[in-house]
Amino acid sequence: MITVVGMGRKSGDLTEDGRTAILRADIVVVKSAKTHVAKTVVAIRNDAVYCDDLFETAADFDSLNRAIAQRLYSYGDKRVTFCVVGEGSDDTTVQSMHGVSVVPGVSLYSSVVGNSIDGGSVVYTAQDFISAAHVLPQPTVIKCIYDKYVAAEVQLKLLRAFDPDTEVVYCYDKSIVKFPLSELIKQRFGYQSTLYIKPKALLTRQVFDYYDCTDIMTLLCSPDGCPWDREQTHKSIIKNVIEEAYELADALEKEDTNHTVEELGDLLMQVIFHLEIAGNNGEFEPETVYTRLCRKLIDRHPHVFGDVKAADSGESLGVWERQKLKEHRIKGTAQNVLDVPRGMSALMRCQKVSSRASKGGYEFESVEQVAGKVIEELKEFLAADSENRQMEGGDLLFACASLLRLSGIDAETALLMSTEKFITRVVECERLLSERSQNLKEMSAAEFDALWQEAKRNVG
Repeated sequence: MITVVGMGRKSGDLTEDGRTAILRADIVVVKSAKTHVAKTVVAIRNDAVYCDDLFETAADFDSLNRAIAQRLYSYGDKRVTFCVVGEGSDDTTVQSMHGVSVVPGVSLYSSVVGNSIDGGSVVYTAQDFISAAHVLPQPTVIKCIYDKYVAAEVQLKLLRAFDPDTEVVYCYDKSIVKFPLSELIKQRFGYQSTLYIKPKALLTRQVFDYYDCTDIMTLLCSPDGCPWDREQTHKSIIKNVIEEAYELADALEKEDTNHTVEELGDLLMQVIFHLEIAGNNGEFEPETVYTRLCRKLIDRHPHVFGDVKAADSGESLGVWERQKLKEHRIKGTAQNVLDVPRGMSALMRCQKVSSRASKGGYEFESVEQVAGKVIEELKEFLAADSENRQMEGGDLLFACASLLRLSGIDAETALLMSTEKFITRVVECERLLSERSQNLKEMSAAEFDALWQEAKRNVG
């Protein structure tokens, strides 16, 4: 039988029940001789076993905890008392064990938060905090900050959720101090080092996370919020989603990091806005969207989460497409092309329809063949009367999009690039005209061609 005795954060914290457990034990195991626990135990009995040798040989904290637990279990049916710093049940080794009883002591964080912590608070050891997948701006206790290297990692991770000037309550040895988060790395550290931090009020903060975005949007759409936001519906802001998506695409194309950050936020706002509208209308909850997305990502990646094989990106895309057809219950090419959304830009929809049709066998045999089709459609367009010219123009554009697709080129991106190039040259022409006090309308065709060629040389 193993009894854990929490020895508090300093000498003198041992309870009478803890002292009794140490006296009655057949074997007393102290986690480390380098803590105040060792000094307290020696004053009671001098036959304790220490685990410092395991600290020296363990590759990481997980393996250390396993090694200590194995030592404790190795004593079989003997009465074993395991003495640790802090409250007892919050020790990382104890948390990895089963079938133990705990005689609680004073917790490590009691000095910084009192006997109880704020509702919603989370408590970590430093190592657990460093390996945590997510950090949220909520009241947080971090204990056992052993040294400056661990402290540096803790500080960096906290800065992802808290402002640098957020107040930290910190305990080392017998001292309790307060300072900004940015000053953490300048403190002294040891096994009993513990900090407590809670976020500043929402409107005074500089660092925010996704949940802050949703809280702000909820406030904006509330009776005390913004009148315009409250009036919006899914349909009234459809154009906003499209505009923000294009603005993001423009920032990405220009490799403009500052605007990319801004436009990502604007697009995310549209998603959060629609979630808020849906929630207020009782249509669906945000969790429904997250669940659908996660389920899709898992189901469409059986080569990652299942036993399907995909050697390269091409095979991965093929797996994705096959899984999508299964999900949408699409059994034929007709249904597949009808499934392409009408809300896409005309060029993007044209390319998507052409691509899906090609998978059903509606495909040119070569680039040369589709190039011939482009020439054919051009002739038909030039020969068409006013009544049929629009349709023939559409056929020409469709053939051009097919030519680019078969050549491995995204038509939408290609056209955006060409448009930007044209704009740049027009701007340069206007600069040259202004510089020379010339008027474009007064130029001959030859003069205009010379101007255009000069602009091309200047800007590409």
